[in-house]
Amino acid sequence: MGANWDYSKTKGREMRLEAELRFATTGEPVPTTPPLFSHDATLQSYFSKAWNRVTPVDIRVHCQKDVPIQTQGDRLSKLRSLRQCHCH
Repeated sequence: MGANWDYSKTKGREMRLEAELRFATTGEPVPTTPPLFSHDATLQSYFSKAWNRVTPVDIRVHCQKDVPIQTQGDRLSKLRSLRQCHCH
């Protein structure tokens, strides 16, 4: 596999995730078909396959990457504070 093929796949995934992020933030619709990336049929094919292989889980993770993840320590401290309030 050539470097250009890898680049096409990477760009297909990146551009789809960015389109989904724009949809989540601004409401701009995501194209139903992949946009034109290259006039070379092979590169466009790899781009389109990568565009279409983005899963809903990938989209959710990408769109929520700025949301802080609650760690186990935070949950434990909340539980301890609740127990202190109810036990005393």
